[in-house]
Amino acid sequence: MRLSKIINSYLRHHVKEQYYFLLLSIILFLLVPPFTYQWYFSSLVVYSVFSFVVISCMVILVDKERLLLRGGGILILVLVLTWFSLNTKFNVTGLLLAKWLAFMGLFGTTIYKILKSILKLKQVNAQVLAGSVSAYLLLGILSAILFEVVELFYPGSFDYSIRYGAGYNLVYYSFVTLSTLGYGDITPHTPQGQAMAILVSITGQLYLAILMAMLVGKFLKDSN
Repeated sequence: MRLSKIINSYLRHHVKEQYYFLLLSIILFLLVPPFTYQWYFSSLVVYSVFSFVVISCMVILVDKERLLLRGGGILILVLVLTWFSLNTKFNVTGLLLAKWLAFMGLFGTTIYKILKSILKLKQVNAQVLAGSVSAYLLLGILSAILFEVVELFYPGSFDYSIRYGAGYNLVYYSFVTLSTLGYGDITPHTPQGQAMAILVSITGQLYLAILMAMLVGKFLKDSN
């Protein structure tokens, strides 16, 4: 009981920095993989950075003492599923699906909590901006996981001109689709893949439109 109070006190002390930690972890996850694929331990590096993202999300979600034990259990489960994926013997359909669903639930809940917190804040400050950007980047990672699930059940849904390791192709494609850049080097080749691409592109535009309206409204309210 005393240990839980100490940990919870630490989390509350760093609550203002939690969005910065998350933003840093996501940026590292997006930038590190392309520069480590030629390394012998590249997968280990990528999974370590991704674990940093997972832990940062849990710090945001577990902000109350009564949620500490439950959050710790979920964190251990997600990390175990993540690191088991390093061994190809465990890459069976059931385990992969469980892993992707766990990630989708974790990241989706984190995005919801960040946006809910932003709505409660009365001023537009660096914390709000860090949280807004973090939620958008998490949305891109969440979309990549959605594409992974589609590819799992409908192989060949996405055509790659070049393949990279650790699923980075779909992370790249997710952000290209989310921002509606559409370079065309990765394309959906099945109706299921096309449907998910439509969903992600629309979600990205709606997020930016709604978020900008929220931030502008708060800024104008502060100015008056």
